[in-house]
Amino acid sequence: MSGGPGREAPAIVAPGSVPIREAATVALIRDARVGGGVEVFLQHRVATMQFAAGMSVFPGGGVEPRDYHGTRPWRGPGPAWWAERFGIDTDRAAAAVRGVARELFEETGVLLAEPEGASGSGAGVGGLAATAPAGPPGPDERRALDAGEGDLDSLLAAHGLVLAAHLLRPWDRWTTPVGPPRRYDTLFFVAALPAGVDPDGGTTEARATEWIRADDAAQAGILGRLGMLRPTLDVLSDLAGAADVAEVLATPRAIAPGGN
Repeated sequence: MSGGPGREAPAIVAPGSVPIREAATVALIRDARVGGGVEVFLQHRVATMQFAAGMSVFPGGGVEPRDYHGTRPWRGPGPAWWAERFGIDTDRAAAAVRGVARELFEETGVLLAEPEGASGSGAGVGGLAATAPAGPPGPDERRALDAGEGDLDSLLAAHGLVLAAHLLRPWDRWTTPVGPPRRYDTLFFVAALPAGVDPDGGTTEARATEWIRADDAAQAGILGRLGMLRPTLDVLSDLAGAADVAEVLATPRAIAPGGN
C-alpha cells in the first residue's frame, strides 16, 4: 500500500540488518554515607530520547570517530590490557576508554584526569613531561566538547592534564538484542568518584539525576519503581552486595566474549 499522493511509504528494516553501534558507559560510585555499601550516580533520561527514553541509566553514550583519533598516552593500563578484558581489539579499547571519559565529562562535569608529571599510580606513563597545569577546563569548553567540537586529547593537552584511566575498571559488556531500531554493543566501566569533585545534572539528556544506594536502586528497578534496561539492573545488582568502593575496585571480573 502506498504512503499516499506525493509520499513514499516508510522503509521496512529487517530486524537483523540494524547496525550495531559501539558505546561505553560508566557506573560512577562512592562509599555510602550511612550503613556501608556503595552509592551510584544515576541519570533519569528525558522521554524524548531515541534510545532508553525515560529510563534510569549510567552516564555514557556512543563511541565516536574522534575517540579513535587520540594519540596521547594515559595513566594506567594500556589499550592491550583493556582489549583483553573486554574481548575487543586494541584500537576499539583505546577509543572506548577515551570515549567513556569524554561522555562522563560532558554529561556530569567529572573529568578523570590528573596533571602531567603528577606522582601516583602510573605517573609518567608514555614519557609525558611535567608542565604547569592551566587549570581545569571551563563550562564553555565542556559545552563545546558536548557539541562535537574538538576531542578529549586536545582538551587535556591544552590544560596540562593526562587521562587517568587507572581510575576506571572494566565491568561488563552487553549487546542490544534484535528488535529495537537502534542497537549497541556497550562496554560497561566502573569508576570511583575522584576526591574533591561531584557530578551535576547539566546534561539535557536527563530530567533529573541523583546519588542512590546501589541496593536501593536495584530494588527499585526490580519492583518497577525505576524504569531501567536489564544491563543497568544487572550492574546495580552486582554493586549492591559490595561493602565499599575498595571492594568493588578490587573485584576481578570475567566478561563474556562478545557481550551478553
